[in-house]
Amino acid sequence: MAEVNSTGGPERAVPRADVASSAPTPVGDETWPHFGRLWLASAVSALGDGVRNAALPLLAFSFTDNPVLLSLTTIVTALGMMMAPIGGVWADIFDRRALLIAIDVCRFAVVGLIALGVLTDTLSLVFVYIAAAVLGMGESVFLVTAQAFLPKVVPAERMTTANGRLHAVQVVLRDSIGQPLGGVLFALTAAAPFLLDGASFLLGVMLLLFPFLRTLRTDPSGPRTGWWPMVREGLSYLRADPLLMRLALVLGTLNFFTMSLGVLMVLYVVQWLHLPESAYGFFLAANALGGVVGGLGSDWVRRRIGVLPGAVAALAIMGVSCLLLGGTRVSIVAAVAFAAVGFGIATWQTLITAFRQTTIPTDILGRVNGAFRLLSVCVSPFGAITAGVVAKYTEVNVPILVSGVGILALTAISGGPLLRMGAEQPAAPRPRPRSAPRR
Repeated sequence: MAEVNSTGGPERAVPRADVASSAPTPVGDETWPHFGRLWLASAVSALGDGVRNAALPLLAFSFTDNPVLLSLTTIVTALGMMMAPIGGVWADIFDRRALLIAIDVCRFAVVGLIALGVLTDTLSLVFVYIAAAVLGMGESVFLVTAQAFLPKVVPAERMTTANGRLHAVQVVLRDSIGQPLGGVLFALTAAAPFLLDGASFLLGVMLLLFPFLRTLRTDPSGPRTGWWPMVREGLSYLRADPLLMRLALVLGTLNFFTMSLGVLMVLYVVQWLHLPESAYGFFLAANALGGVVGGLGSDWVRRRIGVLPGAVAALAIMGVSCLLLGGTRVSIVAAVAFAAVGFGIATWQTLITAFRQTTIPTDILGRVNGAFRLLSVCVSPFGAITAGVVAKYTEVNVPILVSGVGILALTAISGGPLLRMGAEQPAAPRPRPRSAPRR
């Protein structure tokens, strides 16, 4: 019987770039040691992100308990994230390390203004929306740039492991520690979470400025065309690759349905489960625990069943978990279901991110990732507003139940085609389109 490669198809004579060997890479690999330092910078930033992610919905909640108005915080954040294609261009034409530093400096300024507004009692809900949009934009550009930078420091055969470790530290420090801490700090003083977040951005910048990362400059020569032609090149590459295109559309649909969790989780905990507001952060910690298991176990999943079979299984787990979450009023059952959602999200994200990083040419990786991210988040605002409206006129659990049904339907419709297309994928990464402008 033929062996199964990382995408679920028969192994070929010429190995795919995304097929990682099960044999360990030598410890002396010249690029891998740098990953530990980047991991530390990511860990510092993750703690601040978690504190802010818990505090921002609570800050909006201090102005209104209207589900629709609360959902606008998530909507404007998602709108900011639609800057991904421009972020992809920047990642391909500027030094990626320098760009990461600049983004963190800008985000430090924004959270500093939030803290100042809280301390001087001049903050308004409108400013919260504006800050959420800018922070969403910064997050999107940072993520696209970081994903394009990672292949510079991680060998292809370790890409899934690296992404899994990054995701694990994100959910441990951002969700398990940062978000409960954010809730506690917000209860003490509303400005504290944003001051801590600003400090984390500054510390992350200091780590990125260390000499050991200066050797990893991308030294781009700059574009020979304008930004818009470069954006089109990324979109053209994505459109010409049926598997990548389908993955982007599946992720966009998944984001539409999972927006109900991001928008309504505070209300779900308080109004549906009848728990105090402080329990919100600990539910997020349960979700993070599932994310840690999913992130660290994703390479095992890849080696055992393959990238795309593992991703399809993760979709099914998310769908079942949302149904359970929306159908129960038992706190323990809800926490377990939310943890399972975190496991599914982490497994999907780690597998598919590593797949893109190891199958797309490095010099166009930023633009293609930007196009991929645009397609995957462009429907998120509609998912958020839909969840808010449905919750307003029914019960807060109904959008979560609808999400479970929708994700399971997505799994049934897309699972087979994804596995078939993965098996038919060419052995080598597809080259850039001939018609695309070159740098």
